[in-house]
Amino acid sequence: MPTVKCPYCGASYSVPEGAVYAVCPYCGTVVELSTGKSPPQYYYPPRLGERDAFLAAVARVAQLPSAPSDAVEASTYTGGRLVYVPLYLCRASAGSPGCGGAETVLEEAVLATTRAPPGVDKGYRFPAVGREPYDPSRARGVEFRQADVPPAEPCAALEARARDAAASKAVLSGCSPVVEAGAELKGVAHYPFWLIRYRHPAGSREYHAVVDAVDANVVYVEYPVPPAGRATMLALAAAALGSSAAVGAVAAAAAHALLALPAAVAAGLAAGTPFLRRAAARTGVYKRRPAKVERTIVVLED
Repeated sequence: MPTVKCPYCGASYSVPEGAVYAVCPYCGTVVELSTGKSPPQYYYPPRLGERDAFLAAVARVAQLPSAPSDAVEASTYTGGRLVYVPLYLCRASAGSPGCGGAETVLEEAVLATTRAPPGVDKGYRFPAVGREPYDPSRARGVEFRQADVPPAEPCAALEARARDAAASKAVLSGCSPVVEAGAELKGVAHYPFWLIRYRHPAGSREYHAVVDAVDANVVYVEYPVPPAGRATMLALAAAALGSSAAVGAVAAAAAHALLALPAAVAAGLAAGTPFLRRAAARTGVYKRRPAKVERTIVVLED
């Protein structure tokens, strides 16, 4: 792997093959490898402290059906660190010549690394606002992840959405749907997550959590599954199987079709399998699922 010397702190570090930008893991300074120059840099100030991140994680655990009910009271904080992941700030514009109503300008912050903490992937929605110019002198005891995703990929995806939006506007305005579009990288931003470690008497190991340091979302958390939790999962599995079998029996009696019963039982087994797996596990894992809403994009006015 290529080695880079940071122009700010002087540290030497390795970057992945094919990387376009290098991120110093110690101070966060970003350098374009082909030119040696730094692009515009920003960061999202963390709004959540270390202790509050731990409390958010165990409070989320306490809400899970197979987890210890005393997760908040009995859990003990054992450590944590703040990790910044790199984001590309892409801007795309599209329009149709002679059709002013079709002009569209979009900006989006997208994940620039494949080495993000658990639960953070390319589908994670980051805010396009709230960032500030980055000063590497702010870096104290934090870790910066490397940017190993080519910036052309996310910016091209944003360009395609801008093109589609402009084409739709053009048609509504009575213009040709043929539009011109382009995209550019406006800079690189650092986004913070807390990596938390804790223990609970119900388990014999250390558990990990990932908490968004800006909006306090618990992205990922491990937790012990005590006997009571496993019993709850078995009960839920039995309920799923029983309800499906009952529905199948009613359907079979009404339609005089015995084949409906095995099909319903199979559906019940499919519904109950996740609960059976949790009942057999000693450690549970929660991953936050993004809300099923339209992607948040900021529309900019020039």
